[in-house]
Amino acid sequence: MCALRLFNSTNPLEERVGKSFFDELPTVPGVYMMYGRNGQLHYVGKAKNLRRRLFSYRRVTNENSSRKIRRLVRMTYVIEINTCKTEEAALLKENALIRTCKPKFNRAKKSPETYYFLTFQPVDNYIIFRLSMRQPDEQVFPFSYGSFKGHRTVRKGTGALLRQLYLLEHDVSTVFEFPTVLTNNLTPLAYKLPICRGLVTNKSFRQKLASFLEGRTIDFLETLIEQVRKRRLLEEYLGRLILKDCESMKYFFDRCLNRNFDLKQKLGLPEGLIPQEKLDDYLVQCAYKKG
Repeated sequence: MCALRLFNSTNPLEERVGKSFFDELPTVPGVYMMYGRNGQLHYVGKAKNLRRRLFSYRRVTNENSSRKIRRLVRMTYVIEINTCKTEEAALLKENALIRTCKPKFNRAKKSPETYYFLTFQPVDNYIIFRLSMRQPDEQVFPFSYGSFKGHRTVRKGTGALLRQLYLLEHDVSTVFEFPTVLTNNLTPLAYKLPICRGLVTNKSFRQKLASFLEGRTIDFLETLIEQVRKRRLLEEYLGRLILKDCESMKYFFDRCLNRNFDLKQKLGLPEGLIPQEKLDDYLVQCAYKKG
């Protein structure tokens, strides 16, 4: 067991960066950068109070911290700080540094280029669905939405949406009647949805679906439940899947669709797509928006 301990006896951070570093830390907002022995940047963080935040690393032990934090402290030899006027400014600075430097120990916000865009394109008797990490041309693909962060939330939510649109357009009474690609845990990145009943392309339904995808209302989910109840599908085993899919779509709406709608409303952003590299900054600005 002793061989697995990351600190042999005491936290090495104070010895490496110096007691005077901690004594002189300001109590203001800012960002801090933690570097390794050879000058490689391992971590970027923000703090409302730099002194309090960095003192927490000074007190890290084998008993009171996670393995990740202990590894970070063990590998840190230099800490630099940049003070900011506000916590909001510190968060925006942190976002920029993480995007630019991609530190090893940072996970969130490091790869905004992996945030998703969603496209629906009506073609003849089909709707072509696409998930992409490349921003689509809104002139070519007018029914485009995003960008959205959260790999699992996006893939589960859009998978549930595709499955239920398929159900509305086809005579499905059991899970086994869905195409195999729609029964996977995560939705496909592209799918050609055949339109048979014409419900999805009905003007009223199409407007509710568009309003849902724009993050305005969840009337679409209420219409979906109404339709499957008429077909008595909620009374079958399939009903469990329908309700589970509705939960996934509601979560996707709250965390992605409606959140983007709120960003545009509160920050006065133009209609259309939110660029991937702007999303994290907009979320910070929205959180600190007064009124």
